Formats: sequence, C-alpha cells, structure tokens
Amino acid sequence: VSILFGYGHYYKGASGVIDSGFAGLILGTAYMLAGRNLWASILAHGFIDTFGIIDAFFGWSN
Repeated sequence: VSILFGYGHYYKGASGVIDSGFAGLILGTAYMLAGRNLWASILAHGFIDTFGIIDAFFGWSN
C-alpha cells in the first residue's frame, strides 16, 4: 500500500515518489503499532503537512 501511496505523488518527481512511499510505510507502521487505530496515522500525516507548510513559508528548503 505504501507503494501506491508513493505513486499517488508522482507529480513530485522520482524523489517525491520515494519520499512519499517511505512516509506511507511509516504511516502504515504507526497504524499497525497503534493497534489498527487510524488516528495515529492521521496525526502523523497532519504533523508532516504542518511542517511542510512552515517549511514553505520560511523557505528552509529549496
């Protein structure tokens, strides 16, 4: 499933697919470790998105 998650981000290029696939693997692992509780993955994804917005605002990455 993490491969499909990564492929869904193909518009970001090869590195975006790999990064998103890895994030999908981490989110899936969080889901399983939390006893199949989806909230762990939702909160982790929200953290990732929030950091991305802050990063874009301050221009920390290219």
